[in-house]
Amino acid sequence: MGMALPARGGSIFKEGGIERLSIDYVPERLPHRESELRRIVEAFKPFLGHPHAWRRILIHGPTGTGKTVTAKKAGEILSKISRDMGVRFKYAHVNCRFERSAFGLVQGIIRQAIPGLPLRGYGPAEYLRALFGHLEDNDEVLLLTLDEADRLIGGLGDDLLYALTRASEAAEVPQRISIILIARDANFLGRLRPQVLSKIRPDEALDFKPYGRSEIFDILSDRVEGAFRAGSVSAEAIWFISKNASALGGGDARYAIQLLLAAGLMADRDGSPRILPEHVREAQERMDPRIDREDLLGLSREERDALLAVARALRAMGEAFYAPIEAVWGYYRVVCEGRGAEPIGRDSFEAILGRLRALGIVDIEEGAGISLPLMRARALEEFLEAGS
Repeated sequence: MGMALPARGGSIFKEGGIERLSIDYVPERLPHRESELRRIVEAFKPFLGHPHAWRRILIHGPTGTGKTVTAKKAGEILSKISRDMGVRFKYAHVNCRFERSAFGLVQGIIRQAIPGLPLRGYGPAEYLRALFGHLEDNDEVLLLTLDEADRLIGGLGDDLLYALTRASEAAEVPQRISIILIARDANFLGRLRPQVLSKIRPDEALDFKPYGRSEIFDILSDRVEGAFRAGSVSAEAIWFISKNASALGGGDARYAIQLLLAAGLMADRDGSPRILPEHVREAQERMDPRIDREDLLGLSREERDALLAVARALRAMGEAFYAPIEAVWGYYRVVCEGRGAEPIGRDSFEAILGRLRALGIVDIEEGAGISLPLMRARALEEFLEAGS
């Protein structure tokens, strides 16, 4: 990153930067999903030249593993390829979680595939026949993604999938729709009726694993470049957010991006030219609180003293996300002196820090020191001082 900083009081976001951190945004690059993206595009390329050679692909994996954005990116790439080939191609992406009826779901497909078709006076079966007829009459092919397809089966059953495989026969036209199914778990296929599964069984299934900490770091670094002004987000901030997302969000990239966005908005609120450690900690507190007052009140006197020392050390460090253990040890001795208590030995002190780490209250990074991943240092200091 460059060293130029935005003027105090100005936004640290680039124009359109906040939109680039939205859930629906499809970035130019997909770090650590390049191979899956390539496989999807290659699988559907023959469908463009031979529209009756329809394909079915299943993408499955936990939330925040890039399933939706990879499917949408594949749709973008295939749209460009089809234009170069002179093929009439459409991509439609419908989230089954937001539709409570087969009628609403089919309407969602029609809105994207045939925008000009009136959405009144027809039932789902008629709409599907009209869709297949339109594709045939206009020599078009459609790649349809049914996102959260497991929700569809759980709520509406498999009637819509069955209708999609049969509507072309009812319209007496060839099948011109290829399908991507997105689900958290591939086991939902076992709930399909045999006659539906035989028609919709995937030709290929892609298992999207949760991202690791370094992978989330790469994803966030890519988003930071597009969304923030130069110098407003340090590598340390990205790493800290990545670590939280890995430990607390289970490798969910959406969790990490939401945390980054929230921290950026708090920096803007404060007129700060960069995201500071307290902005990330406050974003974590608000977005996914994990520690409450009762947790802190349940700590021993020695543990509270050690935690107060951590909070004071981090506040003194300013823009550093971690405080050296040696510095925390020094603040601990001052805390004890302030209340007229004898400090425990260094080994016992580090053992207490280890217990606080096991409770998830502090984080210790080898070579960096100790930090507070879940709460603001200032708020913690004030709370502990009030209770002393």
